[in-house]
Amino acid sequence: MIESRFDAVLFDLAGTLFDDRALRDVHLEQLTFAADAAGVRADDRQLRAAYGQGMAEAFAMMGGRPHYRHHDLFAEAFRGMARALGSQLDECDVQAAVNQQGRATVEFAELRPGATLTLQRLRDLGCHLCVVSNIDQDQLDALLDSLGLRPFVDDAISSEAARSCKPDPRIYQLALDISASTADRCLFVGDTPSHDVAGPAAMGICTAWLDSRRKEQHHAVQPDHIIRTLPEVVGLCLSEVAR
Repeated sequence: MIESRFDAVLFDLAGTLFDDRALRDVHLEQLTFAADAAGVRADDRQLRAAYGQGMAEAFAMMGGRPHYRHHDLFAEAFRGMARALGSQLDECDVQAAVNQQGRATVEFAELRPGATLTLQRLRDLGCHLCVVSNIDQDQLDALLDSLGLRPFVDDAISSEAARSCKPDPRIYQLALDISASTADRCLFVGDTPSHDVAGPAAMGICTAWLDSRRKEQHHAVQPDHIIRTLPEVVGLCLSEVAR
């Protein structure tokens, strides 16, 4: 019987199991809504730049905390976007923009090619599969249902439920505990170097960085593996077993 070299495989969600950049055009509708509510006229490039500035400010404010709600992060990003455009949003419009963005993500997100086949093959190898995501619990639940992931994973952990946001170590330890695995028998798969490489590596977890756009670059902590597609994870799990 073929077995995996890992007892557990942990997956990031946004950017990994689904490509969040594919939602850019859908989310542009929420940027337009926010600009209209703030009484500002701007083209698509200006809207994206202003939201990017707002998000950078939001991360500067919250990103260093062990835990924060992502609803609050996105709300601050929309407030910062309005400021960058020389205006402001009232709180009702801020909350409406965040809620619309969340609903659009759930409605339009699509799994990456080969995602469910990869998960099924890993389960066939006996791996415990767990989604570990910086996300609020209500959106995680909605995405697990809309993406049809529940039959393919054993557990899913939101940063809200864990009260720990990657790269805070508590969320990785919780994933190890839930998976009944040890760091040396666990693989973390994700697309964000700080959250999905440096964070798990600090816990002694093996890492696979999903570089789907072939933008290899030097990071403070190098991943153990670089993959381009999700099905490559199966090969990583078998690579040393076959030797």
